[in-house]
Amino acid sequence: MIAPEAAGLKLSLRPPFRPQALNISLNRAGIALLAALGLLGIVMYVVKLITAWGDRAEWAYPTVVLMFILSTATSAPLIAYASRMAKGYWALPLRRVAALYAAPSLLSFVLLIPIMASLPPLEGRSNLWFGFSAGAPFLTDALALAILLLTGMALLWFSAVPDLAGPPSRVRAMGRWQRLLFLNWAGTARQWKVLRAANLALGAFYLMGYAFVHMLLTTDLGQSLLPGWRSGIFPVYSAVTGIQAGIAITLLTAALMRRFSPEAGRFIGDEQAAALGKILVAATLMWFYFFWSDFLLIWYARLPSEVAAMQVTVAITYILPFVLTAVLMFALPLGLLIFNKVRQSLSLIAGVSALIVVGILFDRIRFFVAPMANPSPFGHAMHELPAPYWPNALDILFIIGFIGLMFAVFVYAASRIPVLNGWEMRQGSMLRKERTFMKTHVLVIGKPD
Repeated sequence: MIAPEAAGLKLSLRPPFRPQALNISLNRAGIALLAALGLLGIVMYVVKLITAWGDRAEWAYPTVVLMFILSTATSAPLIAYASRMAKGYWALPLRRVAALYAAPSLLSFVLLIPIMASLPPLEGRSNLWFGFSAGAPFLTDALALAILLLTGMALLWFSAVPDLAGPPSRVRAMGRWQRLLFLNWAGTARQWKVLRAANLALGAFYLMGYAFVHMLLTTDLGQSLLPGWRSGIFPVYSAVTGIQAGIAITLLTAALMRRFSPEAGRFIGDEQAAALGKILVAATLMWFYFFWSDFLLIWYARLPSEVAAMQVTVAITYILPFVLTAVLMFALPLGLLIFNKVRQSLSLIAGVSALIVVGILFDRIRFFVAPMANPSPFGHAMHELPAPYWPNALDILFIIGFIGLMFAVFVYAASRIPVLNGWEMRQGSMLRKERTFMKTHVLVIGKPD
């Protein structure tokens, strides 16, 4: 048994334990670096808007960043939902960490607008919409992503209200609109019941929206722009590998919290690594499963148009990003995660997680650069393979800056909202006790529902 951190089993109930937000300062080197990277990301975004509006090829690498955010930050809140649904008490210190990634996910909408504005007309090229002309794909994709992001923010806020509202007397002293924002929280039995149900309902809706957005964007920004690329598996591949990267970025963040946040760090430990490590192994195997399933269909059908598309994304044009993806997302993680010592150590599994986060970036390069940079998206097959479109200096600065901005937004959100879910951790402390059984220690868990 990987024992929970002792602090998580001995929380104060009277007075109640109330977690605090991160205390950040620009005097710290790490925070100053994040702020500088965030500023770089904003500057590069403005430069792209001014110099490259409507130029689809120039938005190829910003599309990579968009899909990177959707595959890391946007998928992370699913961990909070899944652990609530399965009543996984091991995840109590990580639920707020995962949910906080809903805040940097908002950056994906900022990227989506100019990217969608650069797309060519639907007529004459393969697409998802079958002649549907009521704003597709711009309005439909933007609306789907907006609903997903708002659901994620609602999931974050609803779970944070009991920690932010304070005692009922404080809420009653607020103005009308502020009381509404804090759900007029008084901590009554009915409010607790509604809050738990709302967290589960919002999480389920978020999961559905996550899968739907991946289906839309992988088609409209990928397959529809590369003639001959037809895959019913790719949207699922994108969503599942996004969950793999979401688990990885949550574990990486947890390790950093343990190292640099004294308050949060005492609750985060190897228990979370051991539990999420098992899921990460499964997600890593799923990478190969979906890749191989897609590859076999093309291998046996041998349709020239589909073979050409596979040559672009795997075998010839973007073979370097593919090899890096296979090594960083599958070969190395699987080779390391099969060892219990790696899975059950937060510091070791954080290193594996870093490999996966880097690997998902190369994975999105091989899938989305070629379609966005393709000068001839019309027709049903490519007559010749396109040349690789490698990033220039501005693209590299954009990638570094905007990913830095994503993490900067996360840290800022964590400085305003506590990184620990205090009310759920108090409940978990009441329901979990460590007992001596013969010559060992066991964890006794109460199941109230």
